[in-house]
Amino acid sequence: MTADPSHSASAIFPENAVSLAHRFLTASVYDRLSRLKTATGFTLEQAIRSGRDNPDSHIGIYAGDAQTYTLFKDIFDPVIRAYHEITGPIHHVSNLNSLNLPDLDPDNRFILSTRIRVARNLSGQAFMPHITMQNRQAVAQQIQQALTSLPASLQGRFHAMDDLSPDQIRIRASLGTAFLPGDRFQSAAGITRDFPASRGVFISHDQTVHVWVNEEDQLRIICLEKTGALAGVFNRMVSVLAHISDLLEFAADPGLGYLTACPTNIGSAMRASVHIRLPELEKHPDRIDQLAWAHGLQIRGTQGEKTAVTKSVFDISNRFRLGIGETRLIENLHTGIAAIITAEKQLAVSGPESPEP
Repeated sequence: MTADPSHSASAIFPENAVSLAHRFLTASVYDRLSRLKTATGFTLEQAIRSGRDNPDSHIGIYAGDAQTYTLFKDIFDPVIRAYHEITGPIHHVSNLNSLNLPDLDPDNRFILSTRIRVARNLSGQAFMPHITMQNRQAVAQQIQQALTSLPASLQGRFHAMDDLSPDQIRIRASLGTAFLPGDRFQSAAGITRDFPASRGVFISHDQTVHVWVNEEDQLRIICLEKTGALAGVFNRMVSVLAHISDLLEFAADPGLGYLTACPTNIGSAMRASVHIRLPELEKHPDRIDQLAWAHGLQIRGTQGEKTAVTKSVFDISNRFRLGIGETRLIENLHTGIAAIITAEKQLAVSGPESPEP
């Protein structure tokens, strides 16, 4: 899908802007949508502020509440279609059922850790780019109350960040009991306003469940283990969501799935990943890229997007979040990682001329 360059909103974004919002926001669409406001008062100007201030932004647009996705549909839909590679109807069906899959690396030879992250926002509340201080505080209190409903095995402690200094935040972030303020893209979008007020991190006593409260989204639920037991980590996530859903209603749309501040995360709003050491495949980037692409996976550096691979450790995760249910997403990741481990073993035994898996 491409916009007519003769009608591009060149006066709206800087000339060197590369974002999808810049690509699809024509002058006529801008003129029509710029007159509108959601029920919470969120405007198109606020939605594209981050893309305007950061010409190198890939997306360039954020949602301020659930209604943003419908009221400003004419710009959000083409951005969503382009990013999520959707050509037909935009339709997401959630499928959070427990799974039974074998451990991908029972001998702990390759996988260092497995991590599943899910984003959620509360229904009826503005999202982080637009929420008021008072409502952000109310959201934090609701979430803390909901976390008390977790079973005894997942109970833990909430670490409030309100009174922390920048130095204390940096120290605690390294320990996992705080998170750093967002990047310049989030800052321009309004996500980091009043930081660190009404923000915090819940950690279960066994360290397998972390919940970031009021970061980019109101909840970032993270389940993790230092194993290759992908199904076990996923089943823990299913349990966490089931328990807190009794007390919290999440913002969702029949077609778009769960709604998030950034349109890249809608749908399942789930990123499942493994940290995996692949010294042989590191020498053959084309092969690992082929395997990842074939299974709908994304390869990142050791510390995530736009970071280098160190000590041959890759971060490999699902590439798609919209239009694919959670159980299928996990099954695809499991199959893909199994194929990647098989290829790594073949290279270790036979060298680079071994057959493709």
